[in-house]
Amino acid sequence: MKIIRAIVAGERNAETLVQHRDVRCKASVQTIQAALIGNYQAEHVFELTQVLALYDFYQTQVAQCDERIELALRQLQTGVEPPTVPLPEARCRTRQPNGFRFDVRAALYGMLGIDLTQIHGLGPYVALKLVAECGNDMSCWPTAKHFTSWLCLAPGNKSVMRVSDV
Repeated sequence: MKIIRAIVAGERNAETLVQHRDVRCKASVQTIQAALIGNYQAEHVFELTQVLALYDFYQTQVAQCDERIELALRQLQTGVEPPTVPLPEARCRTRQPNGFRFDVRAALYGMLGIDLTQIHGLGPYVALKLVAECGNDMSCWPTAKHFTSWLCLAPGNKSVMRVSDV
């Protein structure tokens, strides 16, 4: 993004542009520098400018959605006793590049009193979707087996249907 922003700002020197490369990039400096040498036609730079403006706009919209989700979670926490036990350590420490801009785990933990992300396969996003779908009262499922059955994750008992049953 730094390279694209520099091109839109008017920089055309490949040696200057290559200095903006990400350190995690596997390609060599020479390879990237050779790729940045080109004919920067005005219509292509204009299109790049338009696309960059759209990208920035979408990022702003996503940030506003994240703020509204965080606000809704805070409103749902009102009237709920905060848990006395501290939040357990995260099972998975990798951050998603397009993840929420606030701590979903802490918000859900404050609302539910349990950390749903400790369940294998549930990250912050999926846990939030689960709470949005089911609510914060899980008492309608007496056991975890009932809940997984409701999710259609439990293996079913297939019975053979007879013609006389129809």
